[in-house]
Amino acid sequence: MNAQNLATVLLYLAVIFHLLGMSGWVVATMAQPIQLATLGLLLTAIFVLRKKKRKTKRRPRKPPAEVTAMLERAEGGDTGN
Repeated sequence: MNAQNLATVLLYLAVIFHLLGMSGWVVATMAQPIQLATLGLLLTAIFVLRKKKRKTKRRPRKPPAEVTAMLERAEGGDTGN
């Protein structure tokens, strides 16, 4: 079962619990647990659908041409003057 299917099932269950709580068929003492179950199902669905952020590896930037020229001069032993 993939994440979208699981989230869909959880959302359907949350809607059913919400409708059950709003219908008035349940005892007043059960209203709060049903609301908490609905909230838990909704939060679980959000957590299931959450995508992990992948850190992309940054490629090192190419140094400017001036730096390359300075390195070449330094390696060659030229003073440049």
